[in-house]
Amino acid sequence: MAALLEISLAALCGALLAAALTAWLMFRHVTSISRLLRQRMRSAAAREHLVAKVFDATSEGILVVNRDMRIVEANRAFAAMSGYARHELVGQHPRIMQSGRQDAEFYKAMWQGLLGTGQWQGKVWDKRSDGTLFAAHLTLSAVRDEHGKVQHYFGLFTDITDECARQEEIEKMAFMDPLTRLPNRRLMEDRLQQALAFAARTEKLVAVCVMDLDGFKHVNDTFGHEAGDAVLVEVAGRLQQVVRANDTVARLGGDEFVLLLAGLNDVGEAEEILDRALAAVRAPVRLEGEQPAFVSASIGLAVFPYDAQLAEELLRRSDAAMYAAKRQGRDRCKRAQARC
Repeated sequence: MAALLEISLAALCGALLAAALTAWLMFRHVTSISRLLRQRMRSAAAREHLVAKVFDATSEGILVVNRDMRIVEANRAFAAMSGYARHELVGQHPRIMQSGRQDAEFYKAMWQGLLGTGQWQGKVWDKRSDGTLFAAHLTLSAVRDEHGKVQHYFGLFTDITDECARQEEIEKMAFMDPLTRLPNRRLMEDRLQQALAFAARTEKLVAVCVMDLDGFKHVNDTFGHEAGDAVLVEVAGRLQQVVRANDTVARLGGDEFVLLLAGLNDVGEAEEILDRALAAVRAPVRLEGEQPAFVSASIGLAVFPYDAQLAEELLRRSDAAMYAAKRQGRDRCKRAQARC
C-alpha cells in the first residue's frame, strides 16, 4: 500500500511538473507572439507614418478620388498648386477645377485609357480656386481590390504652368509682331486665305489695304527711334479701334501695315473704314516729354473679286496703289483701279 501511494504521488508530481512546464512554454509562446504583434504594430505604424510624411512632403501634387468620383485625399503640394485647402477639396467632385480648355473628346479618350489599361497620362489645364488656370502633367492610375474592382483613382500632378506659358509665348511670337503685338505677315497671309475662301462661298467681298506712314522718317530723325516705336504702337492701337471685330490689322515691318477687311457687302463699307483710318493716323501723337509727332497714311485698296482673285495678286496690286497714293500727295487712299 505504501509503495502504491508512493507511485501515485510520484505520478502526480510528474503531472504537475509537466503541466507547469506546459504552462511555462505557453506563457513564453504567448509572450513571444505578443511581443511580435507589438513589433509588427509598431512597424506598421512607422510605415504608415513614413507614407504620410512622404505623401505630404512630395513636390508633386497628389489627389485620391474614390469610385464615386469624390475626393478623399489631397496632399500639401496639390493644395498649393490648386489654391484649395485640403478641407475644401475632400468630398468634392474633381470637376470643380475644370478649366473648359479640354473638350468632351479629351475626357472620353482619358477614360478609355484609364479603364482599359489602368493608367493614363497627359497634359491638362485646370482652374485654381481664384479662377486662374494652371497646367499640369497628370498621371492617373486606377487602384483595384483583390477582385479587380476599382476602389480609387490616384492622380499625380506635376506643375508645368511656367513651361507651357513660355511655349505659348514662343508660338505666339511666330505669328505676332513683337513691337505692336499685331499679327505679322505670316498670320495675315493665313487669315487672307481664310477670308478669300469664305468670300467665295458667300459671295462677299474682301478688301486688302496696304498702308504706309507718311512722315515717319522725320519722326525718327527728329525725336529718335524710341519715339518712332511709340508712334508705331499708337498707330497700331488706333487702327484696331476703327476696324470691325472680324477684320485684321497687321504690321509687315517698318512703318508698313495691312488692313484686311473681310465679309464686305460692298466697296463703300471698305471706303468708310479707310476714311476713319486716315483720320485716326492723321491725329497728332503725344510723345512723353516732347512736342507732338505728326504722321499720315497712304493706303492702297484692292478688292476681291473685282481687282484680283488670288491673295498674292491682291497684295501686289494694293501695294502698287499705295505707292500711287504717295505720288499723288499722300494722306489718301487709292484703289487699284479707281480713286476711293
